[in-house]
Amino acid sequence: MKSRDWSIFRSQGDLIADQFLSKQLLGHPEQLDKAKELFDKLTQNNDVFASTNEFSEFLKITSHLPEWIDFDKITIAQSIFHKYGSFILLLLGFKSLPMAYTCGKGAEVLVHTGRLVEKDRALKPIIRRLVETTQFVVSVLEENGFSDKGSAIIVSQKVRLMHSSIRYFISKSGNWDLDLGIPINQQDMAGTLQSFSSLIVEGLNDLGVELSSEEKDAYVHLWRVVGHLIGVIPELNPDGYDNAYSLGMEIFLDQREESEAGKILTKSLIDFYNYMVPGNIFDEVPILLLHELMGAENCQILDVPPMRHAFFEDLVFKLGVKLDHEFSSRSGFQKVVGDFSKAMLVGMDHYYYDDKKAKFEIPPSLTTNWSL
Repeated sequence: MKSRDWSIFRSQGDLIADQFLSKQLLGHPEQLDKAKELFDKLTQNNDVFASTNEFSEFLKITSHLPEWIDFDKITIAQSIFHKYGSFILLLLGFKSLPMAYTCGKGAEVLVHTGRLVEKDRALKPIIRRLVETTQFVVSVLEENGFSDKGSAIIVSQKVRLMHSSIRYFISKSGNWDLDLGIPINQQDMAGTLQSFSSLIVEGLNDLGVELSSEEKDAYVHLWRVVGHLIGVIPELNPDGYDNAYSLGMEIFLDQREESEAGKILTKSLIDFYNYMVPGNIFDEVPILLLHELMGAENCQILDVPPMRHAFFEDLVFKLGVKLDHEFSSRSGFQKVVGDFSKAMLVGMDHYYYDDKKAKFEIPPSLTTNWSL
């Protein structure tokens, strides 16, 4: 099969969102500052769309669901999340995001925004960004997310406009290497979409959750709708699990390279989860999960520390004695994953942003179903 020319997609952004942003910046002498101001407004105000009319035009033209949406498939995907959501949110941190970090050029954008990592390595911006990302996933996957009562459309529009503002102020800052492609280009967006979509399906299988072909296609279909809403072009937003996974792997293999940015982001990710999970019994679990779910080559690219000898056996023994169970190696791993994911979500559910009085929220029906 002929190789795709990715350079075309690395020079392509989101025409609708970028045109809207340019229109917003007309008449502002300090356009770069205005773009940064808009970005900050989007990230620091949960009700930004309700509190101002400046986004009304953008909301109107980007709110339409695609005509090919299949609500039966959406319902199936939401039921998967209802059942396995604690695993899915764990995979977000230990498969989806780190896989994106293996893409060296895309990782540079995440560091360049200054939101995930600060010079003093403060945890606050890291926590805020990762909690926001997790909340986004909950919002698009929860029951009725795409109905009038849900928030899937509005949170997708917010992400789309945030991407455009980042694209603008990084591109215009004078500190961006254009050989990397434009920031948050179509290839990067499509790869990230698959890290949240078909890669999660693969990760569930790694954890012993075997979905049917219908369920796999349904889960990918929901995220294909999200891709439409955030501005991924149809050519890079395929239908069906097999097609989607194939595209994702093609992108990851094309972009995979060792980078300082990827290593910094991975270290920040490990710090984040250790911060969110109280106590020290799970301290090395983030490293364990990265090795189990990412594989040796990706872990080497991201500079993931090696596992302490016999840590896994020690942890399974501690959990097993506490609960009076015996575990095989694989069921022991599943037990560790289950306990860690619950501890992680409880920690996040109790976390408040200091600067915007907002809270990470899991719907009550899900906290009950996941035994949190």
